Amino acid sequence: MPADSQGNDLGAVAVPITGMAAFAPAAAENVIAKADLGASPLVLSTAFKRLGLYKTDGGPAAARESGDEIEFFQKGYTLAGDGERMVTIGLAEQNPTVQALIEGVEPDTNGVIEVSSSLPDNRFILLVVTRYRNGHEKREIGVASITSVEPDQSTRGEVEGQNVTFKWQEDPLFNDAPFWRWGPAAPVAPAGV
Repeated sequence: MPADSQGNDLGAVAVPITGMAAFAPAAAENVIAKADLGASPLVLSTAFKRLGLYKTDGGPAAARESGDEIEFFQKGYTLAGDGERMVTIGLAEQNPTVQALIEGVEPDTNGVIEVSSSLPDNRFILLVVTRYRNGHEKREIGVASITSVEPDQSTRGEVEGQNVTFKWQEDPLFNDAPFWRWGPAAPVAPAGV
């Protein structure tokens, strides 16, 4: 839809309708090349594990925090402090993949997880995809770790999930960027397809 006479374009409005998150070991073979990040279909290595359904209000919520700025003797001059980028996702499923990620261990042969008081120290490649009503998608991929897991209260008739906060980590696998973002744009089929 083209923009109207005032320059407003309803077709450019981001209205999320679905998405997915997946993780894989932090290894070069699991990095999706920049040239392939906008492909349709998006091809993932077999090492990626999907995190399943989100809660209705649990779509990815990005956050950006900045450290203390550096001030100078001369008034009006500052440098931005070191920043951090996070994303919180309200995971609805309590499947073995989600449990292994948030606990950092797999169940033993009896299906039991020996739960730790600490968050897992694991670092992994995280992929977050959001699809919009206009057919566009936003895809973010980078190395991440878990900084918070907030289980929902058990309420009769409601989804009991958990809000998981992932901190994007600067890593050489992604040229020392916290993550790579493709889109929002319409995914394209590879040439010759």
